[in-house]
Amino acid sequence: MSPVADVLEPPTTAPTPSTRRDGRRPGPWQLISAQVVHASREAVRTPASLLVSLVLPVLFLVMSGLVVGASPLDDGAADPTIQRLVPGAAVFAVAMAAFVMLAFGVAVAAEQGVLKRLRGTPLPMWAHLAGRAGAAAWVAVLGTTVMLLVGVLVYGLELDPLRLPSLLLALVVVIATFAALGFAVAAVSRSSQAVLSTTMGAVVLLSFVSEVFAFEGELPRWAEVTGLVFPLRHAVEALALPLALDVTGPGLAWGNLGALVAWGVLGGLVATQLLGRERAVAAGRMRRGPGATGAGQDRSVLRFGGPSALGMVWGQLRHANRSVWREPVYAFFALAFPSLFVVLLPLVIGDPEVDGFAFSVWMTTGMPVFGLALIAYVTLPETVATARDQGVLKRLRGTPVPAWAYLAGRIVSTFWIVALAVTIVLLLGWLVHDVTPVAAGWLPLVVTLALGTACLGALGLAVASLIPDADAVPGITLATFMPLVFLSGVFPLAEVLPEVVTDIVGWLPLAPLIDATRAAFLDGVWAARELAIVAAWAVVGAVVAVWRFRWEP
Repeated sequence: MSPVADVLEPPTTAPTPSTRRDGRRPGPWQLISAQVVHASREAVRTPASLLVSLVLPVLFLVMSGLVVGASPLDDGAADPTIQRLVPGAAVFAVAMAAFVMLAFGVAVAAEQGVLKRLRGTPLPMWAHLAGRAGAAAWVAVLGTTVMLLVGVLVYGLELDPLRLPSLLLALVVVIATFAALGFAVAAVSRSSQAVLSTTMGAVVLLSFVSEVFAFEGELPRWAEVTGLVFPLRHAVEALALPLALDVTGPGLAWGNLGALVAWGVLGGLVATQLLGRERAVAAGRMRRGPGATGAGQDRSVLRFGGPSALGMVWGQLRHANRSVWREPVYAFFALAFPSLFVVLLPLVIGDPEVDGFAFSVWMTTGMPVFGLALIAYVTLPETVATARDQGVLKRLRGTPVPAWAYLAGRIVSTFWIVALAVTIVLLLGWLVHDVTPVAAGWLPLVVTLALGTACLGALGLAVASLIPDADAVPGITLATFMPLVFLSGVFPLAEVLPEVVTDIVGWLPLAPLIDATRAAFLDGVWAARELAIVAAWAVVGAVVAVWRFRWEP
């Protein structure tokens, strides 16, 4: 399973209802409330799901506010931009909780046979699904509340108490719609991996054409039509109208609410027709990550000229590469996600000039580092930690493949995937925005990105060596990766960040790596100081990884 999928995957064994003390069976409300409590515990026990539903939307809200310059006006009046930006961030949080996480949790339950086994218990399936929806709903409400608090406390968001009932009604409709669509996606998809990649990919992609981030760039006609067709844009309008400054009356967007209800009915019909049917699950598919698939059983090394060192590493490289591409969500996060930023953000924002360079140049030079950090720092350590915890590395002792060959194959595979991701980003920057490195910049660019991959891979393995539980490794790496992305210069936010923050981040590995990449790309020069910092962090990560790494759980 992918790094994101594995850390988000909840335990799916549902408790069955027990008989009440008076001898009567529990009623519908008791059944649903018990399932809500059970599903809520799952959410709390998987902190990365709360990270995706709460922390990530806050980061996007802060980033969007910095990009569009949203702030309270000098005279104390509310900023119209933030009145539009907060509802978009709230919709993003609701979509992550009530659509992405709900659909993924239901898909995992169906894939592992939980929904099928419910037929042999006193617990009806509708109560189990209603409990999941209820847990997703309170997380969505919590996310919306957090967005409103950030808006009020940080940006001076203005709330009209008379229109709060309209805001609440719109929020209920939005949550119900996304929950119905989440059930529908889980019903029609064949695997939890496909569900996660489909739902999260749809939310991120449609956010750029649905005014979620309130950017002022002029969208192409096809993008505007796409935004109007799908429910995300209608959800933003439904939550934004009660917060608008120039609106009189209750502020109910009846047209948008009607579109949301229509989408909800459609999702509900699909879900009721298909959800709960038996599905074929490939043997060994459940709860299996890229590093948990019998690494020592790949005998391709014997066809490479015998069990030589090179042959064993080659066999593990092939095995790692195959396991990567069997996970569609990995392809989205590692390859498609940086590509979407490169293509869409300059179009949505309007490609303004930043520090003498077009915004498209910033994206084309920043996204390679984003992609390699995600692959080397988040994915690699999770894969190795999962293999360790599941006993794969320990069992290698009984095979002709030594553990070091497995690890070497994983590291070489990481460099290969990074090279592919960087190539796609640079190719899109050239084709879409006509942005290319200077002629003298290719060699320093390749060396810089290779050193960055080695550095972040070593730091990721250091995290895996220090954290004994594989399930906690992606949570740690994601929690440190996401803030650094916004603070280290991937996006042009240096002018709006406090100087002390930029000074501190400048000594961490990501910011120097980005600066060195841009120096090579734009000027064809070697950024000696920045490369020295990155190399120092690589040594630190390698020393810690070698010192603390364990081959057994």
